[in-house]
Amino acid sequence: MIRKTFFILTFAFVFAGCGVVKEITNLSRLQFRLANIESITLGGLTFTDKTSIKDLSSLDVLKLSTSFIKGEMLLKFVVNVEVKNPNAENTASSKYDFKISSFPWRLLLNGREAITGNILSPINIPGDKEISYIPVSIKFNLIKFIRDKEYESIINLVFNLTRQKNTLTQLELYAKPVIDTPFGNIDYPEELKIISLNYTN
Repeated sequence: MIRKTFFILTFAFVFAGCGVVKEITNLSRLQFRLANIESITLGGLTFTDKTSIKDLSSLDVLKLSTSFIKGEMLLKFVVNVEVKNPNAENTASSKYDFKISSFPWRLLLNGREAITGNILSPINIPGDKEISYIPVSIKFNLIKFIRDKEYESIINLVFNLTRQKNTLTQLELYAKPVIDTPFGNIDYPEELKIISLNYTN
């Protein structure tokens, strides 16, 4: 009787383990894309609701001009990366949640690398939720990035970010996710190129 019980428990463990392994295998096929940009500021001025020079007040122009003269126009925004979990596509519920424990990234803007970084804390990927998001916080001095360092070039670049209709194609995010699983970390073997519209896996 004891042997029979042991056999049943062992079989159940192996069967459950196969389910975990299958989901972990699927995690290597997580899909990523740039969803949107939010919280855009330049030199401390909020640009999220501004799409052209007409939206700037005289005080706004003065503030930006002062930052430009000082050579310090700090551009800050958040890129939301959408993560599609294939584990949740065909099942109403999954038992296993996972985390993206590390997400080292580098951002290219108009084909040039602007900044690199990583997430500040792990991102949970619920097993029963198909879509999750990774907020990537961007912050760098735009004057040092713009080659010609012309005032209009800087302002127009930020307006392009706020319009977003065709802008996300100007952004390229390269990342190498690390997935935390019950059996240890899964490191992606190479960087993923993450852009808008289409998922990358």
